[in-house]
Order: sequence, then structure tokens, then C-alpha cells
Amino acid sequence: TKIEVRDVEFHYPGKSADTVFRVGPFNFTLNAGDCVILTGGNGSGKSTFMKILAGFYRPAAGELLLDGEPVEGDRFEYYRSLITAIFPDFHLFQRLYGIDDPDPAELMKMLTEFKLQAKTRLTHGEFQTTDLSSGQRRRLALIVARLENRPLLMLDEWAADQDPEFRRKFYFELLPGLHRAGVTVVAISHDDRYIEEMDVPTRR
Repeated sequence: TKIEVRDVEFHYPGKSADTVFRVGPFNFTLNAGDCVILTGGNGSGKSTFMKILAGFYRPAAGELLLDGEPVEGDRFEYYRSLITAIFPDFHLFQRLYGIDDPDPAELMKMLTEFKLQAKTRLTHGEFQTTDLSSGQRRRLALIVARLENRPLLMLDEWAADQDPEFRRKFYFELLPGLHRAGVTVVAISHDDRYIEEMDVPTRR
């Protein structure tokens, strides 16, 4: 799978025509198996770009292409089905949707890995609770993302609310593991020091 962003622009409408916020043009190519870290200051357009790439925002100009074909019309639904994205304002459903009978042993292994085994578990397709801290909710959202097993994972500041243990785990265990599994990852991060120490071929 190859995704291309060609001369894409996006406009946020303002209160008047003179206050429209514009970002772009963006040009970007994402190949299967890439691990891309987006860095930059606040307000530089990272999250907006990721939402365009995820198919949540439609470009005001330019093209989004999947394997050389424009993503438009009904093709957006198929395109979005390839992607799991966790943004800061994500909603965590108590019931698993679109995931049939996850392996209980594999799920418990992931809950234990993320230190959530004493906080919640899955019963009849529903988590016992999602009433968790912000960092724990992000960890559970990442477990659900891994269960969805889609080829492209997008993470917007996933590590921001994690303690030092899970921040290190994210950069030195989770991202390398996803890369070895062939998952294409696009992540937004401000953790320059961790990124520089990662043993994963990344693009920034």
C-alpha cells in the first residue's frame, strides 16, 4: 500500500473571509512498513496534516492517492478502513466493535503488558470499565488498535500522558515491535531525545 499527498491544502473557516486559517500545500509519500515521526512546534499543522492523511478532513486543494488512485467519493470509506488513528480527543467505546472474538490469552497478555489487568478485562465483548486515567485510557485505546489489526496506525502524541516507564516502552518496545510486524506507523511526537535513541529506521 502506498499513500501519496500531492499539493494538499486545508482551510479552517474563520468568522470572516479574512480570518481563514490555511495549512499546506503538503507533499508526502507513505510506503507500507514506514515508521514516520512528525515533529514541529505547536500550531505548525501536524495534527491537521494527520487528520487529512487519516481521511477525516478532505483537502480543499490537491490530491490524496492510494496506490496511485485518487481517494474521493465512496473510496474514502475503504481508505479509512485501512487506518486506526488515536487522536487526543479520541472516544473509547466500552464495547468492541468490528473485532470478532479476540484471543483471550493474547488480550490478557496485552492488558498485563500495559499494566491494565487489574483495572479492566473483556467480558462478553465489553470492557468491564473504561473509567481510567488519561494515560491508562490511551494504553487501552492502543490495545484496541492492535486488536483491529489494520495496516496503518496513526498516533497523535500518544506518549504525552504516559509516565516515564511507558514513555520509554512506547519508543523502545512498542514502535519497534509494530515495525517488525510490518505495521505502517505515523506518529506525532515532541520527544526528540527518545526519537534520536530509537533503534528503528524512522523518517522525520
